[in-house]
Amino acid sequence: MTVYRGCVVAPDRHYDVEGDLWVRFEGELARVGMTDVAQTRMGKMVSIRFKKPGRHVAAGGSVATVESAKWVGPIHVPFACEIVDVNREAYDRDILIANRDPYGEGWVAVVRPDDPEAAKAGLLEGEAAAEAYRARIDELDVNCFRCAD
Repeated sequence: MTVYRGCVVAPDRHYDVEGDLWVRFEGELARVGMTDVAQTRMGKMVSIRFKKPGRHVAAGGSVATVESAKWVGPIHVPFACEIVDVNREAYDRDILIANRDPYGEGWVAVVRPDDPEAAKAGLLEGEAAAEAYRARIDELDVNCFRCAD
C-alpha cells in the first residue's frame, strides 16, 4: 500500500487518476469507487444519487452523482459499461461511508465493462498509479484525512 501525504493508493486496484476513481476487476465485472484523494477533496458527503442497475453508461458517463459540503458532481467511469449493482444500502446506513472507507465499504457501483481488456488498458496500476498519484497530490496540494462523526 502506498501512503503519500496521508493519501492511500491501494495496490490491488486500477486507477483513473484524473477522474479520482479506482476500479477493482472481479472476473467479468468491475467494482468502482472514489479514491482517498476524491473523498478528501469533496469533504463530508451529504447525498448520493445512483443510476439504476441495468442502465448502460458510455465511456465518460456517470454511475452516480454526489453532493458534499464543497462540491456537487458526477462519478464518471472511464469505459463503457452496464451498471450491475449500486451500494445504496451502505450509503443509506452511513452517508459518510466513502469518507471513512473509500477502498472498502464505500464502493459506489459494480459494472460490466463492454470490453474488459480495453477498460484495463486505459487505467494505471501498481507503481505507475502510485507515482501518478504522488504527482497529482503535489499538484493539488492535498493532504488526505478521513471524516469522523
